[in-house]
Amino acid sequence: MQNVGKPLMKPEDFRLFKEFVAAMFGLLLEDGKRGILAAKLLPRLEELGLSTFAEYYSYLKFASGSIDEHLKFISLITNNETYFFREESQLRAFADEVLPALKVKKLKNGDRKIRIVSAGCSSGEEVYSLAMLILESGSFAWNWDVKITGVDIDPKVIEKAEAGIYSGRAFQSTPGHYQERYFKECRCGHQVRKVVRNITDFVQGNLLNLEKVLADSSVDIIFCRNVLIYFNDETVRRVVENFARFLVDDGLLFLGHSESLSRITDHYLPLRFPGAIVYRVRG
Repeated sequence: MQNVGKPLMKPEDFRLFKEFVAAMFGLLLEDGKRGILAAKLLPRLEELGLSTFAEYYSYLKFASGSIDEHLKFISLITNNETYFFREESQLRAFADEVLPALKVKKLKNGDRKIRIVSAGCSSGEEVYSLAMLILESGSFAWNWDVKITGVDIDPKVIEKAEAGIYSGRAFQSTPGHYQERYFKECRCGHQVRKVVRNITDFVQGNLLNLEKVLADSSVDIIFCRNVLIYFNDETVRRVVENFARFLVDDGLLFLGHSESLSRITDHYLPLRFPGAIVYRVRG
């Protein structure tokens, strides 16, 4: 009797998935990741009763209800490792330099509305970190309309972010008094307190189509850190130039330390802070 093993992902299968991921989500699948991709997708083949990756690709592209499968697919292939207060020097620039200047600008214009977006927010740690820094500053306590919105393509991490329950490595860089002040113990770990959740929300959506998920087109600051490294240069350009259409005049874009807009676009002017570079959209 012939021994039937697990399906193998052929080079042509990998090429098709790579093109699909780039076109639909703007993500870059690196060459040499065929085995890793196959291992991640194998549970979907088994659940759907498919025998080859070519069949799964056809299902993903053409089957009735394929949009739902797109969401399951993206949950399998994206990397969602993050934690509170990641890249502390940038957050220090946000708290010590950007927020005070933003308050002065807003009050001068008689405007008490602040809108911040975390693009590629994963399971919400960045969104809640920003909210805690704003609350800790004490500068926007009375009659301010503050909202920090997290956007991610993966519905599973959005669900986790909305629950706001964390444990273990999520707190590896969290100052002790923040954990005591802004979290409460629960059965599964620590849950973000209501005072933080009141100024945050989360939406599932594609960064290539932000206009479909963001209700407010006047955003003061966008954080998109450690996300662009998964895009090719053309997709990076599309994403950040789309950001520019949502940012107010002199709005700011925070990227990860290893990410740069050099030779990508001229829509932004780099600003240097101690330990951090922030990009200001050109008017």
